[in-house]
Amino acid sequence: MDKRVGIVAGGIVAELFERDEEMDLLADVLAGVQRREGGVVLIGGGPGVGKTALLDVFLRRAADAGAQVFSASGSVSASGVDLAVIKELFLGSDDEEEIRAATRSSKGAAEFEDRLFAAMCRETRSQLVVVAVDDVQLADAASLRCLLYLVRRLRTAPLMMVLCESTGPQMLPPAFHAELLRHPQARQLRLLPLSRDGIAGVIEHHVDTVEAPDLVADFHAVSGGNPLLVHALLADSRDARRLDPQQPSKAVASTAFTKAALAWAYRDEAELFDVAAGVAVLGESATPSLVACLVGRGADVVDQVMTALDTAGLLENGTLRDAAVGKAILEHVDAVAKADLRRRAARLLHDDGAPATVVAQHLLAASVTEPWAGRTLLDAAYRSMEAGHEEMSLDCLRLAGQSACTERDRAAVLMARVKIGWQIDPRMVAPWLDALVDTLRAGHLKGADAAWTVKYLAWHGQFDEAGEALVALSEGPYAEDPRVEDELHVVRHWLRHTVPALDGGTVSGGPRRPPRRGLQPRQVSPSSYALELLGTVMAEGPDEHALAMAEEILRGCRSSTTGVEALEAALLTLVYGDRPDRALFWCDVLLQQAGSHVRGTVAAILAGIRAEVALHQGALPVAEQYARDALSAISHSGWGVAIGSPLSALVLAATASGKSGLAGAWLNHDVPVGMFETRHGLLYTHARGHYHLAVDRPAAALDDFLTCGELAKKWGADTPTFLPWRSSAAQAHLALGNPTQARALVREQLGRPGGSTPRARGVALRLMAASSELDQRSALLRESVNLLESCGSQIELIRALADRSRALHDLGAPAKARMVARHARTVADNCAADALFRRLFRDESCEGEGGSDCSQDEDEGSVSLTAAERRVTALAAVGHSNREIGRKLFITKSTVEQHLTRVYRKLGVRSRADLGDLFAGTNLAGTSGLANTS
Repeated sequence: MDKRVGIVAGGIVAELFERDEEMDLLADVLAGVQRREGGVVLIGGGPGVGKTALLDVFLRRAADAGAQVFSASGSVSASGVDLAVIKELFLGSDDEEEIRAATRSSKGAAEFEDRLFAAMCRETRSQLVVVAVDDVQLADAASLRCLLYLVRRLRTAPLMMVLCESTGPQMLPPAFHAELLRHPQARQLRLLPLSRDGIAGVIEHHVDTVEAPDLVADFHAVSGGNPLLVHALLADSRDARRLDPQQPSKAVASTAFTKAALAWAYRDEAELFDVAAGVAVLGESATPSLVACLVGRGADVVDQVMTALDTAGLLENGTLRDAAVGKAILEHVDAVAKADLRRRAARLLHDDGAPATVVAQHLLAASVTEPWAGRTLLDAAYRSMEAGHEEMSLDCLRLAGQSACTERDRAAVLMARVKIGWQIDPRMVAPWLDALVDTLRAGHLKGADAAWTVKYLAWHGQFDEAGEALVALSEGPYAEDPRVEDELHVVRHWLRHTVPALDGGTVSGGPRRPPRRGLQPRQVSPSSYALELLGTVMAEGPDEHALAMAEEILRGCRSSTTGVEALEAALLTLVYGDRPDRALFWCDVLLQQAGSHVRGTVAAILAGIRAEVALHQGALPVAEQYARDALSAISHSGWGVAIGSPLSALVLAATASGKSGLAGAWLNHDVPVGMFETRHGLLYTHARGHYHLAVDRPAAALDDFLTCGELAKKWGADTPTFLPWRSSAAQAHLALGNPTQARALVREQLGRPGGSTPRARGVALRLMAASSELDQRSALLRESVNLLESCGSQIELIRALADRSRALHDLGAPAKARMVARHARTVADNCAADALFRRLFRDESCEGEGGSDCSQDEDEGSVSLTAAERRVTALAAVGHSNREIGRKLFITKSTVEQHLTRVYRKLGVRSRADLGDLFAGTNLAGTSGLANTS
């Protein structure tokens, strides 16, 4: 690619790229002058595309070829001075004094033009002459007439004239254009921005070859190929790389870029800068008509300037290609003028129906507190929060608070602060709760907002104030508002499963509203329906219809638009309905839908539910991680009374993992006193009881479990799928040596709603076996193992397998006990419960001194079987006959019999039936000692 050095605005020395055709055309015209053929070239283009640089390079070449160069530039400051450009052309030449004298003594334009022509003719006799005028559109009228006079005489005075015109509001008069281009030797050039290949040529010697493609794309995105900006970006990027050689090359817009942006914006044309500033202020909302109204320029002028900027590659879809360009321009606008531009832009966009968030950006930039702006700012605050722009939302609220003039306005701002603050972190709501109660009492809150005040108060443990709010909502201006009643119906359902004492009216002043009169159906929302389903499952146990409807609600929900109450209630319905697998599926779906937008309180609640799901499935590391995520999503104080849920998950996960010290540390966290009057307090107390069991304090554990039971009964949430306090208390009784009491509690749990679900029944049967005679345990534990394996409750399955292994050992079947222990080892490996396995199996005779499991006993058990014997054993254990085994493994019946004889001897069994009993309740496919032959 041919490169020629040129000077661009700002003093940057640059090379010309993608200008070969233009240079060739100029050279052809110059060659014609050598043949005594005059010529004129008009170079046009938008600001910054390189007209001056091209002209500079050509004039240098012409001078090197022996031409006499006369050059000048038009300017706004000299546009009113007659013949200013002509005088500049001859500045420093031999004819300078004659031309100046002619301007003073000439009796008219015709005489001056004749003397000018005569001077040019003298020059052309001895050498080539090139006359160049940059920014010719700014030349004074007298100079333009003289230039046209020379054009008319080109046939008799062979000289070359090069004129550069910038596209924009100030262009050459149409008559000048017409006469100029009528000349047979006239040429017209239109310079365009650089292509990506051109940009690559500019930067190729300054960046790493590997980084070049990405860097070209960055440069093009910012500059649009405008050579002035491309070279400025390169200068800034090189400076940045010198300061930090380790950073990868990237397009950096800094000092040089700012100067370059100002160089084209401040080109002697006030309209150009005004329009550019208007486009920068309006951003993506910029249209010629809006820009014209904003900057007070005519629509035709604005359209011309925007066309010029577009031609120069500076605009894309009507707005500045990159924010860095607009930023550079606006940095040099007076602060007062800039604020006025923003204020007027806000009003223009508001009246034009622009989105509230767009208008709010201008209101915030100018700190507009006029009354009309308040409602727009509130709307923008809510919309920004939905889009995940928390800082923008909070900024809008602050300014809206300054704009509020009436009590209604102040109430609306207050409620917005509470609702948005609760979404970000409920801690932000606490400072506004007193004002919220006062506003509610004054009757200034509207419909749903008034009803949800109860939740915000209850969440922070202010139960008395919440009860007073319930009273206020049943009286005064709220009593006859159907919207309040509809939302209060939802709030009461939320209270029923979160703070039951409030819903039951046990705090001061919690009466229920009288039913509606007449045919006035209540509006059914997803939150209302989901909360009713959760209440049903917690009170009556799992119900297939409730579970199906919970999934139906979740199918229609999106985490970004559906209230968190609906999401939480529907998911917990599945968890407490003994369907953690479906709860897990929907949690993942909701998190995937929301992507990075899920944050704050919604993220915390979803993470807390994921932790509960993981606990039900026995995935201890997963449960711990999600519970930690829940606590880190919002502040501890922001969790309010709900902090009991993630803490309970952490305590249970740490306890089951053998990390009793960590569990104790979590229990040492400060919690609100009011938490113990909530569902979250039940979960926390239940988890604390299991911690007491783990550290050998069964009496304290029993006290916690019985307390849970009393409250669960009192609150109508006494189902083992929600809170299996009876089976937990039974474990404490067993640790205290009270098998009769334990057995009574287990029988009671089996008879409760939800007691027959696989998980609840499996745990109950294990405890029933522990309180039964030895000869009754095997059958109970076999069923327990099967149930727990079917529902995927891995931690409880390990406990059941441990009890079954011990029972088999006590019954004199050590080989069977070892196989069950191996099954438990596999399950423990799957759910990272190694500590639990070691604790439960530490007394097994099959474990070695170093803590290795029974798989290390190479003299007995399945590990001593050959590969062929393992394949035969796997098929025989599940009931295949010798003939069937032979067909499947392509061996003779006799070979099968020989293998089985050796297997019986090694495993200590006598028959095929004993072999089946040995592997009952064992997942053969998952047992490392047996091959999967299916």
